[in-house]
Amino acid sequence: MKPLDYLVYLAKPLLTAKKLTTTTKGVAISAPALVLLSNFHIEKQVLLFLSALIIVDFVTGILVSFKIAKDEAKKKGKFATKETTQHGFFARLLFKIKFYYNVIESGRLRLSLLKMTMYMFAIIGAKTIQSMFKIKPFGFSFSDAEWTITIVIMCICCIFEIHSIVIENAKGLGYDLIDKVFSVFKSYKDIKKEFKEE
Repeated sequence: MKPLDYLVYLAKPLLTAKKLTTTTKGVAISAPALVLLSNFHIEKQVLLFLSALIIVDFVTGILVSFKIAKDEAKKKGKFATKETTQHGFFARLLFKIKFYYNVIESGRLRLSLLKMTMYMFAIIGAKTIQSMFKIKPFGFSFSDAEWTITIVIMCICCIFEIHSIVIENAKGLGYDLIDKVFSVFKSYKDIKKEFKEE
């Protein structure tokens, strides 16, 4: 990957924040995520949830990379299947393992490490500011819990990860979850409208 690609990736959270606050799909993800996160009361709980989301995002991101690389290799006839090679099962299996290893070794792993580093610096920075200036916990009207700047930053990171999993990775795997949810609500509105007309 080129250095410019990393700079573009560093600017991605700003674009994601814009999507999450201005689009209907973004709000459809942000609102339930905030409701879920408002039930966590301790920084360790939010950090554990963020860690789980990072792992799920990494795994689904690797699956998307596999799918894209496999589709491209099949188009070029370079993916080892019974139809494209005369090798036996174990030789094809070794070819596939090497193929998938090369996909994992590529830029996806580096970008995931870059994202984890960005989150780590944001969380450590928030914790440092909170302790340096002795900022007290505060509350929101939608939650009984006491919030700190660190918890707010971790919640923002969680929302970014949920966006990455639900909108980017799931869509890359062929499952557009948000469109399916919107279609359910649309069909519900249509049915309700039919009953009102009768």
